[in-house]
Amino acid sequence: MLERTLALPFAAVSDANQRTRRRGLVKLLDWLQDQPGRTWQDRWLASGAEAAGREWTGLPMQWLADRQHARNYDRIDLCCGMIPLLGGQAVRPTYRWLLRQRPSQLLAHIRTATDPDGFARLTARYAQSGRAGANDCNNALNRVTWILARKGGTIQDITIGDCVELQHAIGEHQANGYHGKHLFYALLAETGVFGPGAPARLKTVMLPGQQTPAAMVDRHSIACTPVRDLLVDYLTERATEVDYTTLEDMARTLAGIFWRDLETHHPGINSPRLDADTVAAWRERVAVIRDRHGIAIRPRDNTHSVFTWVRAFYQDLARWAADDPGRWGPWVAPCPVRDSDTEHGKSRARRKAAMDQRTRTLLPALPALVTAVEQQLKAAAARLARARQAPAGTSFTTPEGRLLVRCRGASARVLADDPATGRRRDLTVEEEHAFWAWAVVEVLRHTGMRIEEALELTHHSFVA
Repeated sequence: MLERTLALPFAAVSDANQRTRRRGLVKLLDWLQDQPGRTWQDRWLASGAEAAGREWTGLPMQWLADRQHARNYDRIDLCCGMIPLLGGQAVRPTYRWLLRQRPSQLLAHIRTATDPDGFARLTARYAQSGRAGANDCNNALNRVTWILARKGGTIQDITIGDCVELQHAIGEHQANGYHGKHLFYALLAETGVFGPGAPARLKTVMLPGQQTPAAMVDRHSIACTPVRDLLVDYLTERATEVDYTTLEDMARTLAGIFWRDLETHHPGINSPRLDADTVAAWRERVAVIRDRHGIAIRPRDNTHSVFTWVRAFYQDLARWAADDPGRWGPWVAPCPVRDSDTEHGKSRARRKAAMDQRTRTLLPALPALVTAVEQQLKAAAARLARARQAPAGTSFTTPEGRLLVRCRGASARVLADDPATGRRRDLTVEEEHAFWAWAVVEVLRHTGMRIEEALELTHHSFVA
């Protein structure tokens, strides 16, 4: 194991680095050898390094100290020794561990050791496509490298499911993303890794489809199985009468805001028949929005909607029990929501008052908003005009005094590189966004229509 992971292509560039890697790898292997398990991967998982995250080196350092072998350079040795261990795919840490490490040298070595030809093809495809600067390319290669470090194999072994899994892991374990976060998928698709017929965009694959009533209920982890099944059956019946958005709202209210809240505050509850104290306590809790620690944040605006769905649930059970008493009869119970709780008059009045107050508050800022969107549109149009006049590969100055370089290559869009940031800007899209921002503001302020009405405007709205 030691000789294989220190030979080419895992060897360091200099003799000094190679000696450091060897010392670190020896220490790592000795430490892992002392962990339970049949394989290096089993021992890695049993070592506790995954849970330690970025502080994983403390575990082998303590192990070395316990055996009187500690040195003041152990941390550096261990970090260097991890490079060939991962490059040789002897261990495959979880994304949670990988995404917490400082990746520069580690990921570059993995690329060299695992599939240098594959990464060269991705880099060449990136250059041929006329995309942005080096930062986006490196970020895309890092994501592909994380997949190989986690899954093993080469680039040709990567599947669409691997890309989706990585994106979910990044969303869970990394707070900050970067522009072009799906670029790695595009490069893999364009180089034929996924074969013909693969979706061109990762976003298409990751779009959530419609969930079943059972999946909607199970998101709330209801403990009482009979009540969980009752809610699933109820939503299944109602699914034929309402649209999907309404069904989601019903599931969120009944399974989450109503029943899961009751289970949290009354463990072991197993019947919709509630006593007066339980109902009163739930009504108090549902009146406010709370954070994950249970601290009240603000009053709930749609309390009447919650009451409406809960009251409809109890009334439907009572009505259905007359036709099918064996199925619905055991669940019939007094409704905890009064009829007056579902009246929308007060709610509408409060909502209108809040909207009027917001209008009075924001109205003084309207002139500044109008000026800002006009200036933004003029600047974006001027940038686009100057870029169109500049020959490909030459620089030009924007109205803001920023230096940009017109990109080469044939494209319907006007692209320019920003040397100050290393990013590529789509000036055509920037001008289009600036225009529509200006247009929306002008339509709303001159017509007084609501945003919902503005979103429904079409060409025929203006020519009719």
